[in-house]
Amino acid sequence: MSKDNSHIDSDSSSVLSQQAPQKDSLKSFISTLATFSGDLSSLTCPSFLLSSVSLLEYSQYWGDHPKLFASISAGETPEERLLNCTRWFISTLYGSYSSRATTAGMEKKPYNPILGEQYFAQWTGDEATGDIVLTAEQVSHHPPILGFHLENKKAGVILEGHCGQKSRFAMPAGIDVHQTGHAIVTLPNHNNETYLITLPSLNIRGIVTGRPSVELSGATHIVSSAGMIASIEYSTKGYFSGERNSFKATLKPLDGGDPFYTAQGVWSGVSNYVDLTKGDGESKLFFDSLADKPVAPELKPKEEMGPLESHRLWSNVTHAINTKDYGTASREKSKIEDAQRVLAKARKERGETQADALKLFVLVDEDADATGKAFQALREDLFDAVGTKALREDEKRPHWRLRK
Repeated sequence: MSKDNSHIDSDSSSVLSQQAPQKDSLKSFISTLATFSGDLSSLTCPSFLLSSVSLLEYSQYWGDHPKLFASISAGETPEERLLNCTRWFISTLYGSYSSRATTAGMEKKPYNPILGEQYFAQWTGDEATGDIVLTAEQVSHHPPILGFHLENKKAGVILEGHCGQKSRFAMPAGIDVHQTGHAIVTLPNHNNETYLITLPSLNIRGIVTGRPSVELSGATHIVSSAGMIASIEYSTKGYFSGERNSFKATLKPLDGGDPFYTAQGVWSGVSNYVDLTKGDGESKLFFDSLADKPVAPELKPKEEMGPLESHRLWSNVTHAINTKDYGTASREKSKIEDAQRVLAKARKERGETQADALKLFVLVDEDADATGKAFQALREDLFDAVGTKALREDEKRPHWRLRK
């Protein structure tokens, strides 16, 4: 297997520095955004604004820091395990929302995954850490939703869930994205202790200048079946620390007792935490994304990948984008999308649903599924603690699980 660094875009120049036709295309796209009503995911984005990576591959960022993922189960108390889970979650944010703007100078739009698209990755650890295996599949195209399953059997940590996006134009020239879905962490070695994780909202700014970037807003909540909650508040304007991408996390009992940990800082930089139970106010390092670099996942060689695996499926589009042949990129992308329309029509004629096209994940009834039942209980705890707006789901609240 090879290390995957393909998500790093080599084009660090501003879109506005491109040729006149691209400038005109950008202006036209912005005009379309401003007048469009509804979810923006259905719009066709100019090829020069596309990243050379599928959105499905973003699921790899859950595993950016294998040791922190494995450490969740290493906490001796429920409080320590919640702290470890919160630290690991913060460590995933840089890769998910800031790394591309840092390495390429701007955020670009990933490919919209096709139904049934697949992504596999793994991280080989040492005897203490263990290996992590990631399986992801696009489980719905309308609306767009991806399912993911990340597991470290040796450490006894399982992550599973699904994620979708609903986006809209935000004045004066940006895009607000509400992420739907959730993640569930299960610790088999601790009596299947579980954690429900909600997803932050995204604000994409800088479209007019041709240098889009992502900011986080709102809050993430991590609810533990041990009766505790971590609430992470995001600030786009440095309210907490005087810097962008700042956050403040408070860990406390669900019953309203006193907090036992707080953490704050910059999720794309350095953050610190305080153990409030000691009463000394001592601040210690929580996470440093500048020093603790993400570990690239290991992927199969492209020639060994199946036709639905992201790197092989989009390879012609990716090559064209990386060589700045945007006309070819648009044509190759249209070929993939047109083929999907034909398949969708055939499914409809056969009376099949999107779920019938899946190979890796299965649509389940949460009432008949162990993780689904855990989700229901934690969801009620979450709603009791912070209200029903804390969790966004697809209207039908579907749940997918990796096939056994």
